[in-house]
Amino acid sequence: MGPRAIRVTSEDFLIPPEYRGYRLAERSAGQVGGVRLGLVESGGRTVLGSCYQQVPLRVLPPFHFGDEPAALLYLLNPTAGLMDGDGHLIEIEAKAGACAVVTGQSATRVHPAVSSFATQQWRIRAAAGARLVVLPGPNIPYKGCRFHQRVRIDLEGDAQLIWADIWTPGRYERLGDLAEHYQFERIIQELEVHHDGVLVYRDRFDWQGPWDRETAAWYVGGGPNAASAGLFVTSEVAQAGSRSEPGLGHELASLRRAILTLDAGKTLIRWCGPAPELIAAVVREALGLAAGWTAEASSRPWLIGGHHLNPSHWFSVPGEPAGGAARTSYRQEPSSAPGS
Repeated sequence: MGPRAIRVTSEDFLIPPEYRGYRLAERSAGQVGGVRLGLVESGGRTVLGSCYQQVPLRVLPPFHFGDEPAALLYLLNPTAGLMDGDGHLIEIEAKAGACAVVTGQSATRVHPAVSSFATQQWRIRAAAGARLVVLPGPNIPYKGCRFHQRVRIDLEGDAQLIWADIWTPGRYERLGDLAEHYQFERIIQELEVHHDGVLVYRDRFDWQGPWDRETAAWYVGGGPNAASAGLFVTSEVAQAGSRSEPGLGHELASLRRAILTLDAGKTLIRWCGPAPELIAAVVREALGLAAGWTAEASSRPWLIGGHHLNPSHWFSVPGEPAGGAARTSYRQEPSSAPGS
């Protein structure tokens, strides 16, 4: 991570070889920007220890709720999304004792490419004793877009972290021929996780579009408006997971899910299925698993299990009882360091 108050420029972004012929915007302050955040514990709360903001991204100070262990921090993009040539850099450093959910205020809209591509790149560092959930929001790739998402996560000691990726089929609710099911040009996504300096997980997808129905079925399982998602968790996750939650049968029946146990006590969960049900399931899983870090395994999920948020947030879960009456079992195994 670079110095906190140094301006973000196009030179701060890694450009994949597939896009070597393209360049990001170089002079537009409204296109290349980002945030650099330091999260620290102070008086039992998670607060901003440092904060640098550069248009087009902004950050709201953490929200705190009386009976919630985690602070809620929003990243804001006041523009219409990621335009051609845009580069967004998000750097987050969570110190010992920090406990937070970092999320976007809405979905990430990736607009059509004209002469370049758009990129969003994350660099996340969690110190020992930090607990962090990062839910960037669903990605909506528009027709003809070129997009590169890169995520680098560095963990220390017993840091706990959950990262979520959610990819929708595009602007699928448009009528008739205007619908944009899988009409992107190219999406490159990379995730790399290091624990105490050791590479423990890496994946890379190069999706070349547009997809016809058969290709989409191969990647995301087919069906109407099928989306895909991945959840990286620093703990082992029981195979039962959120399937034990009452009232989820109709949603889970429409989804396909796989739990992959990784080395060093880490877990990767992947979903595919209808976008609305998939988004709700990913949010439940992420915030339910996080509850196991701060309370008994049978405790309600962070944030969505309480009554502090109205249902207008993208990560709101339909039908969540007021006051967190519903109880869910999210059983985790203790995390372990690499090589243990």
